[in-house]
Amino acid sequence: MSPVEHDIMRSVEDHYWWYQALRQHVAAAIEPASPQFLLLDAGCGTGGMLNVVRQKFPAADLTGVDESHHALELAAGRETGAKLVPASVHELPFPPDTFDFVLSLDVLSHAGVDDSVALHEMYRVLRSGGRLILNVAAFDFLKGAHDCAVDVNRRYTQRQLEVLLTGSGLQVERLSYWNATFTPPIALFRWLSRARPRTDQPRSDFRSLPGFLNSIFKSVAALELNASRHVSLPFGTSLFAVARKNG
Repeated sequence: MSPVEHDIMRSVEDHYWWYQALRQHVAAAIEPASPQFLLLDAGCGTGGMLNVVRQKFPAADLTGVDESHHALELAAGRETGAKLVPASVHELPFPPDTFDFVLSLDVLSHAGVDDSVALHEMYRVLRSGGRLILNVAAFDFLKGAHDCAVDVNRRYTQRQLEVLLTGSGLQVERLSYWNATFTPPIALFRWLSRARPRTDQPRSDFRSLPGFLNSIFKSVAALELNASRHVSLPFGTSLFAVARKNG
């Protein structure tokens, strides 16, 4: 992802509905046996998720890795106390069985990421009984200028992601689409972005919204994510998964 897009992410992520709903859901999925658990954010970007985890779990030992030095500089500015390491998700610089939780939020979809290699690395650094919490982009028909801007070159179906996770040795505990309510308008918007001639640098969809709209969108997304704890939604713009390392 370009430094410009990282700057856009940093400027909107703390209040933008999509980030807020997802990160609160991720934090709720972290259920540690001890307050001093170890967590890795593999592809931490500008540190928004680490900041949410720190606020909820002040005693946790947090680590973030990212290939972008600019993103890590922005993450460091949050002063979360997390260790920030420049590294690839293909070669995580940690011994086996290190972390109780590994987060991977919209990383596997990126250009240049071998999803199978990255998942095997995440499996390796997880402790026995540890959990991977994952979010990825869903459905190829939702590709558009947004994907180009944020370097997304693959989207997944539920079956494809399940095969990847189990093939890496992980046991899937939860797997569901989300953001279903807004899939039709987003699909139309993305189709239009593909259809019109590209005359300038593509930009992501992330824009500041009026407060009341942002609150409505966040509430709808949060309701869907909460529902996905109990039932797998049939479609959506993203896939959310929790998988466990056994043995």
